[in-house]
This record gives sequence, C-alpha cells and structure tokens, in this order.
Amino acid sequence: MRLAWATASEKNSAAFDVERSLDGFGFERLGTVTATGSSNTLRTYGFVDAKLPGAARLYYRLKQVDGDGTFAYSPVRTVARPAKAGPLALFLNPTRTGGTLTGALRGMVATMSDAAGTAALVLPAGLPAGVCVVRVGTQALRLMMK
Repeated sequence: MRLAWATASEKNSAAFDVERSLDGFGFERLGTVTATGSSNTLRTYGFVDAKLPGAARLYYRLKQVDGDGTFAYSPVRTVARPAKAGPLALFLNPTRTGGTLTGALRGMVATMSDAAGTAALVLPAGLPAGVCVVRVGTQALRLMMK
C-alpha cells in the first residue's frame, strides 16, 4: 500500500516514522523517511507498506521527529481494505470432463484491466458451445458460448 503526505513548511525536521496499527491503539513502526530539515515550500513524501496483514481495516500515523529529538504525532488515518473476492472458478455446460476448472483455469488468463477491478477473461480456443458460468467469490456471471 502506498502512503503519501506533504508538508507546507518544516523547521528543524529530521524524519517521519511511519506507524501502523490493526486496532487503532497499539502502533508499530514500519520504517523511517528522512525529512527535508527546514523549508518554506511544499514537500511531498511517500512510503510503501509492503507487508500488509490480512486485516480488513488498517490504521496509520506519522511520528514527526525534530533534530533535537522532540516529536509529534499526526492524526490517525484509517484505510478500509476490500474483502478478498475468493477463488476464480469456471463451470462449462456441456462439459467433456464433467468437472470444474479452478485456480489458474488451465490456460485461461484473467488480467486486471483497471483500478475499478474489471477483468478480461480470455478463454482457450476449442471450448464447446454452451453456457459458461464464471464465479469469483460470491459473484457469478453466465456467458453464452457459440
């Protein structure tokens, strides 16, 4: 998860400790970003939280540390993460094998095409005509294959 923040001005600023919590109370330091020091212009900063836990809600804050060791905390920001959709499954009717293709879908390619979460599903050539049901988690879509 990419975190970003900006300062309008800084005076004797040494660093920003990026902290995360699973409950909004007990925070752990994820890393430190070096500050500009002193500035009267807009400065932008970023940090990537590469080790995301499986929690549906995460809490972040910054500990802004000055050169003399004093510090202050930013307000806590909450990030709600979408629930995982679940495995992708494809059901063919009629089927030659009588089974369900799951996981990698035996040569089928599903790629995320945009930030909205729409996907392009490319089916392999040679599938029989009929009804195909694609299911991801609790959502299903029926496709007519001709």
